[in-house]
Amino acid sequence: MMKILVSAIVLATTMSSFNSLAAPESYGVLFLDRSSSMNTLRPDGQSRCSFSKQQAVQKVSKFFLDAIINGQQLNVKTFASGGQIQSLTNGFVGFNAAMMALYQLDPEGCSGLTALAQAMCDGADELRANYSTEAANGALLRVYGSTDGGENDSPVSSCGGSNWQTSVTSKYLFELPPVQFNATIYTGTVQNILANKDKMYVLDVSSASQSVSSTPTFQFLKQLSIDTGGTYEEISDSDGGDPGDW
Repeated sequence: MMKILVSAIVLATTMSSFNSLAAPESYGVLFLDRSSSMNTLRPDGQSRCSFSKQQAVQKVSKFFLDAIINGQQLNVKTFASGGQIQSLTNGFVGFNAAMMALYQLDPEGCSGLTALAQAMCDGADELRANYSTEAANGALLRVYGSTDGGENDSPVSSCGGSNWQTSVTSKYLFELPPVQFNATIYTGTVQNILANKDKMYVLDVSSASQSVSSTPTFQFLKQLSIDTGGTYEEISDSDGGDPGDW
């Protein structure tokens, strides 16, 4: 009996220490680009559309199972043309429901244009609408976005138009509570993106009205990730299935 009691005390102490060191909770939105360009075939014959689903499964696992992220609830979405954002999970869910929704997603069938700005702003808005209280208590709000193309179809009323980068920048850097953005970029040749790695485009956000629309899309996504405390990864079509740093 004494041995059992001592074991229970040790376990309780260990759990107490673990909880005191636990990372802040995270709440997230993960969106996948399902536009026509995602039908591009990789050298192994797999489409980017299919590969992005494979990557998403790995990233959902990391979101919930990585103690540093400490994911609690996640909304998994797809986007293509303007107004076509779809929640695969019908809202925020836990690990099992998120994985089930992804497994049921058709690995092919990508079509339409790329309403990237709308998807980015939608994710930030939804997190703030649902988890501002948790954020005020120390939780992190995270948007995870994957795409292979530039914005070309978001409604002006939903962060679209010629100044879409300004609208998205304002959404992430000026509104509260803070929302972190994490980008995955699919590209035919990663060298095209890495050419300016040592010369990052710096977003001057001294004024919310300032236009930053001249920044190349992929550079913009990378810089926004950095500015919001997130991460970015570039996946060439010739790369394997590493889930990256999310």
